[in-house]
Amino acid sequence: MFFSDSLLVDIVGSHPALAVVLEEWGIDPGRTGSQTLKAACTTQQLDLEEICRQLERAREACPEDLARLSRAELVAHVRQVHHGYLRRHLPKLQETARQAARIYGAEHRHLRHVDQIFRLLAEELHEHLVREEQFAFPWLCSQDLSPLDLWMLDSLAEERRKAVFRLSCLRFLTNHYTLPESAGESMVKLYNGLKELDRDFQRHVYVEERYLFPRQLAA
Repeated sequence: MFFSDSLLVDIVGSHPALAVVLEEWGIDPGRTGSQTLKAACTTQQLDLEEICRQLERAREACPEDLARLSRAELVAHVRQVHHGYLRRHLPKLQETARQAARIYGAEHRHLRHVDQIFRLLAEELHEHLVREEQFAFPWLCSQDLSPLDLWMLDSLAEERRKAVFRLSCLRFLTNHYTLPESAGESMVKLYNGLKELDRDFQRHVYVEERYLFPRQLAA
């Protein structure tokens, strides 16, 4: 079974489309990404062999071998897929968080904290995208390496770690995006949007730290 001993974060990082299969079985890669598929199935008493078969069929139907992409192709992938996603969804999700806190904040006080944290996250991610596209991406497609460039990579990595921390705070506040029974329309929209953003950003970080930046450092 090809996927049995793979970490969940590696499965969805290499083939993001496979996250759908895992979620259909109730496996949340964002919450248990450091587990192997086998360990997750044992914990949740799931059929490991059947899940592996479904993952293999999904991979064959939608192959995505990031390891074979050139630096320029990886840059294009991150810019189009992940940066594009953030630019489309951050403003709308920020407005949804503000609306949910205004409407339901009295009953669900945690929404006020969600709104505050997400506002910071959105601002920081926007600045991060600009720095990557103006400085890191041109360098990644070049052959030059300087101490300043290495400092820049450390700075960008720290920004990613901060974003991951803020997302972990949002997961905690929302009980891993579990909706309360009294959730209204804007809360449903907010929780679903946060979950999707979390999932996409994990893939974003995975691609950059596993493939994109190590590729240039090894050149």
